[in-house]
Amino acid sequence: MLDQATFGTTAKTLVAAMEKSREQWLDEQVALPQTLHLPLLDERLTEIGFEPAPEVEKDDEGWVRDIQRSDIWWESAVWGQDQLRQRVAYALSQILVISNVSDVLYNDSRGIANYHDILAAHAFGNYRDLLKAVTLNPMMGEYLSMVRNEKADAQRNIRPDENYAREVMQLFSIGLVQLNIDGSPVLDNQQQPVPTYGQDDIKNLARVFTGWNHATINQWWEWASSGAAEILPMKAFPAYHDTGSKTLFSDKSIPADLTPEQDIDAALDILFAHSNIAPFISKQLIQRLITSNPSPDYVARVASVFNDNGAGEKGDLKAVIKAIYLDDEAINGPTLAPTTFGKLREPLLKVTGLWRAFKAQGIPVRENNGSLSLNRLRFRGSDREMGQRPYGSFSVFNFYRPDYQQPGEIKNNDLIAPEFQIMTDSQLVSSISRLSGSIFWRDTKNAWPQSELTNPDNQPKADWDLYPAQLFLEEEKQLANDPSALVERLNLLLLHGTMSTQLRATIIDFITEFQPYSSAEMRVYDALVLVMASPEYAIQR
Repeated sequence: MLDQATFGTTAKTLVAAMEKSREQWLDEQVALPQTLHLPLLDERLTEIGFEPAPEVEKDDEGWVRDIQRSDIWWESAVWGQDQLRQRVAYALSQILVISNVSDVLYNDSRGIANYHDILAAHAFGNYRDLLKAVTLNPMMGEYLSMVRNEKADAQRNIRPDENYAREVMQLFSIGLVQLNIDGSPVLDNQQQPVPTYGQDDIKNLARVFTGWNHATINQWWEWASSGAAEILPMKAFPAYHDTGSKTLFSDKSIPADLTPEQDIDAALDILFAHSNIAPFISKQLIQRLITSNPSPDYVARVASVFNDNGAGEKGDLKAVIKAIYLDDEAINGPTLAPTTFGKLREPLLKVTGLWRAFKAQGIPVRENNGSLSLNRLRFRGSDREMGQRPYGSFSVFNFYRPDYQQPGEIKNNDLIAPEFQIMTDSQLVSSISRLSGSIFWRDTKNAWPQSELTNPDNQPKADWDLYPAQLFLEEEKQLANDPSALVERLNLLLLHGTMSTQLRATIIDFITEFQPYSSAEMRVYDALVLVMASPEYAIQR
């Protein structure tokens, strides 16, 4: 379960988890305090001489500010104690997507850190509350153009922006087609899927989302780019809100003359009451956390908990998350469906898995103001070399579609493999190259990593966005003269004891053959990179 519920297994967490039941481990994780990114970011910005929340954003600082935010994401994922909360927040960030690849969020690092904190805060809360928090968040408002969305004005040729209305239905709540409780599509008399909504629903919902702007302004026409505006929920401007009645899904009415707040609550209540939301969200969470191809029964069991947590509450994510991890299919999937269970391990999770298993210690950074930082995990450039970075997808549709089918054997067997959509030929090569570079000569006892900085020449280079962390490999080097023991330890830490006989024999033979000609540390590097580059590590089971 540690592989599914954390950013990677460590020897310490493995030993601790063995003394607990799965439910006990989950309950303890849920009770842990949340690692908050925004306060850490503000503190870090102060350390490097930046004003955390300036009145006007500074374009020349945007890049360095976002590197700080990225550092905190990686350090929380690798070093944080609240692993389950952060892993679920990461899954939610791939459903309720914002991205600073879009230039509208390029200078909004505080806003993105705050958005992540909102996802993490609601990770064990109620999905209806999360949906409202996301709807009124200024980052989502800017990303999907709800901010400054005003009611229709024929004389000025203005119509409500439909962007958020479309995506809140398609991606954040009910999806495109009607679903059964097990996630399968409802079919009409011609055996065709039944659409969930039409263009009239989009137009009506777009009218709901009119009249909202940044919280820090007093006039509708004002522009806001302050640090405070990035994190405060959007503010209603009733004069720009469409107060007419609206109708959704043919028979769900929102009466006229409601306030902007009342309109949004009424619309979100309608979406939340839709029968699709339980299977639609439950299946995606299972796909992000457990397996790409959950059985219909698995989806139905989790969706049923989404609909009723046992106490009559719908949308209780704490209950949903526990149902996902305590389900028999999550526990025994490798045995029940050995050829189809699991998911392609995302590039980001490969790196966090490596860094957690071997106590990545980061590196100090000589900042532009001359100060020397504590060790940082600097990996913002992961998209450049691994095809993925947190809050860096190329569109609101995430890095990959939840229904993507890799051409070939996967598609021919009508299976889903979302993460394969970014596993291109070039990404495969560059990812392995980056992983290799993150292993060879990265052990903390080696003289070079101990002395390095991101700015070795004391020149202003603190904006360099990617640097491999130091690894603690002393225990592995103690096993370097015993290839079988070395490989078994890597098997335990990285593959939780599931390494095949064939892979084990292949790596042991390779290490043994070159043992007379290689150092202990080189044998560890070789064995480690061979495990991490293997197809077996590529799949999370």
